[in-house]
Amino acid sequence: MNSVSPDSPPPSQSTLQQLEEGGALSQFASSIAHEVCNPLSQIVLATDLLAGPRPMTDEFRKKIITFLRQGADRIEKAMKSMLQTCAPIETSMVAEDANALVETALASLKVDANVRVEKNFAADLSSILIDKKHMTEAVAAIFANALDAMQPSGGTLTITTYAKVFTSSEREGWQRQSWFRAGDHAVVIEIADTGHGIHKSQMPLIFEAFYTTKVAGKGAGLGLTVAKKVVDLHHGRLEIDNRPEGGVLAVLTLKSAAKPATFLSQPLP
Repeated sequence: MNSVSPDSPPPSQSTLQQLEEGGALSQFASSIAHEVCNPLSQIVLATDLLAGPRPMTDEFRKKIITFLRQGADRIEKAMKSMLQTCAPIETSMVAEDANALVETALASLKVDANVRVEKNFAADLSSILIDKKHMTEAVAAIFANALDAMQPSGGTLTITTYAKVFTSSEREGWQRQSWFRAGDHAVVIEIADTGHGIHKSQMPLIFEAFYTTKVAGKGAGLGLTVAKKVVDLHHGRLEIDNRPEGGVLAVLTLKSAAKPATFLSQPLP
């Protein structure tokens, strides 16, 4: 068995990075296997029932077909989400109204009757330069998480938009350029829910691929991963934290189209 002497020098940065990347890859592969194997077992069970000697009524056959479809749909959804997460995102930028973006994203989802939606939209916001399709999906993913967090008891989803001018330069991560510089005009979209919140031990993992606290079949854990990737591609910022009064607040900040940034056509490192 290998041992490390207390006096041995610490591992090099490259070694630590390799260990970290290896662990992340192992976790990613394990998550993919989990997302595929569960519904695959469901499909195998259904086919065994179809092949069995027992009499087959039309009602029983319909139940098995439904079972098969559910399993296949889960695998298809997981694979599409994985491809969307790993593949480069091609963008087609247009000037869009932030309030209209919110409305489109919200309309794409089913909001249960026990959830009240409050909209506090600022008027006369400057346009934001976005890929409408990808950004709509990103905002919808944030909404979906908020709506899920308020079930089964329901609650209030509060959406607020407003303009912001940065007075100093801010950046996210040492390896990236400053996303916002002094003088930048931005539009902020705040999404607040009254759900159960996020445990502090889970907070560092919310943007990790395939990480989810939902029950099996309710999501592959890629919604926020993809949303963060899309926002980063727009040189924007997505922040998520617990609210003091309960629930979660997601803050999406995007640069105004009045001062467009240099956008990338490849995913960020």
